[in-house]
Amino acid sequence: MDKSVGMDPHIAGFEAVPDSDLMICQRAGCAYQSDMSVSVPYDAAYFDKYAGYEGSEIAVRLNSGRVGFVNAWAGSETYVLDIGIGCGEFIKSRPKTFGTDINEKAIAWLKAEGKWAESLWAFQAFTFWDVLEHVRQPNEYFRQIHIGSHVFVSMPIFEDLWRIRASKHYRPNEHYMYFTERGFVDWMAMYGFRLMATSDFESVAGREDILSFAFQRVAK
Repeated sequence: MDKSVGMDPHIAGFEAVPDSDLMICQRAGCAYQSDMSVSVPYDAAYFDKYAGYEGSEIAVRLNSGRVGFVNAWAGSETYVLDIGIGCGEFIKSRPKTFGTDINEKAIAWLKAEGKWAESLWAFQAFTFWDVLEHVRQPNEYFRQIHIGSHVFVSMPIFEDLWRIRASKHYRPNEHYMYFTERGFVDWMAMYGFRLMATSDFESVAGREDILSFAFQRVAK
C-alpha cells in the first residue's frame, strides 16, 4: 500500500530526500511524514486537553492577538469560520465566528452553542489556527474558499528542515507537514493565496517558533 495516498498533490510532486520517517523537500521548503496511514485520535480527550489551557494567561494573549489579526485584515463585521476549533476559545473570543471540526466532542459543542457551520460556502474569512499541518489534503477545504476571501493561518515554522525532530512541534501521526516560512508562502501561492501579512504575535505571547499569516485568495 502507498502510505502517502491522499496527501497534498503539490507536495507529492516535490523533489524529496528520505530522512527516517520524514521526506525532506529542501528546495521547496517543506517536509512531510512519509507514512500518512496512521493518525492520532481526535476524540474527547483531545478536546479536553485544549479546554485545560483555556483562560490561562498565554491563551488570553493568544486569542486576543488572533482576534486583532483577523479584524485588522478581514474587518470586525465579517463572519468568520474557524476550521479545527480546539476547544472553541477563539469562537468565544470573537463575535460573528462559527466553526467546523472532525472531533465529535467539538461538533457537539458547536451545535449546542449554535455555532456549527454545515459548509464553508457562506463565509468570506477562514481561520486555520494550528490546523493545516494536521491535514493530509488541505484542498478539501481550499476548494470551497471563494476568490476574494481571507485566510488566516498559524503554524510552526522551521529554519532548518533537517532538525525537525529537535523541535517540540515534531509530532508523528499528528503533524504531517512541516514548512520553512518561504516554503509555506510559496505552497499557499500554488493554491491561489496571496500573502497579505506575517506576524509573530503568537511567539511574543509565549509560543515557540509560531508564525501567523494573513492571505487573500486571488485565484483558483
